[in-house]
Amino acid sequence: MRIFAIPILRNRWAYYCHSTAPTTSQLTKVVDWSSKKWEQLGTADPTTWKRKLYDRGNHFMNQLDYQEWFLKNVPNKGEIQHPPEKAHVLYASLLDGPAVQHHLEHLLQVKEPYHKKYMYYSAYWVPVACTFAIVPLIPNIPLAYNLFRLYSHYTAYKGAQHLKSLPLDYAESPELDRLLNTHEFCTTNELQLPSEIEDSFKQSAKPNLQLLLQCDIPGVIGLQEITNLSHHFESPGMEVELKRARYQMLADVARERFASSSSTS
Repeated sequence: MRIFAIPILRNRWAYYCHSTAPTTSQLTKVVDWSSKKWEQLGTADPTTWKRKLYDRGNHFMNQLDYQEWFLKNVPNKGEIQHPPEKAHVLYASLLDGPAVQHHLEHLLQVKEPYHKKYMYYSAYWVPVACTFAIVPLIPNIPLAYNLFRLYSHYTAYKGAQHLKSLPLDYAESPELDRLLNTHEFCTTNELQLPSEIEDSFKQSAKPNLQLLLQCDIPGVIGLQEITNLSHHFESPGMEVELKRARYQMLADVARERFASSSSTS
């Protein structure tokens, strides 16, 4: 099992778990099948209901923490036929190795109890949400949401638990260096965001940054580079996860810089 630390900026990175271990869980197989069918909706014509449903669903899922998606992608130790003896954490040489190690170990230390706690909270709300079923002909959205969050917290909790139980072998990756060697990365402080983003905060306290950040920005990993990484490692999920992480990191920087200007304007 390999954990990639992919730089989004010089001092910000996202993790992606690349595991080819076959699972024994029927639930996981059903979820994987459903995910593939869901991604197929994204190839539909933009004017069709399928594509509109896909875009709205993706907008909702993009609001969930990208680190939660990373942990959800780590296989449950009890559901794979041959559990790995260790995990290889591979990072680009432009990142600081000790910082990557400290960050990942701290992330696991914090997120394991966090997702365990909210897994139980979601489970507590499921019986309450079931009461909405007494209204006929109306989809029970509260129940669907709570079941989704219950499963999401459960898989993230088990993923963090699995990684914490494994020895982690950290190493620079010449393969990542080769794939990213044409790109110059900047730090968060050096980042120059497009002027349209600052203008959007002057017009609204909570602007829609989704479209504004779907462009290449100097010093930030490019969208095509993410696609190339995904194709190279033959992992379609990597593209979705990294683009989600990229958006959330850049949106956080934008809010830190410009949110105050909207409140004073």
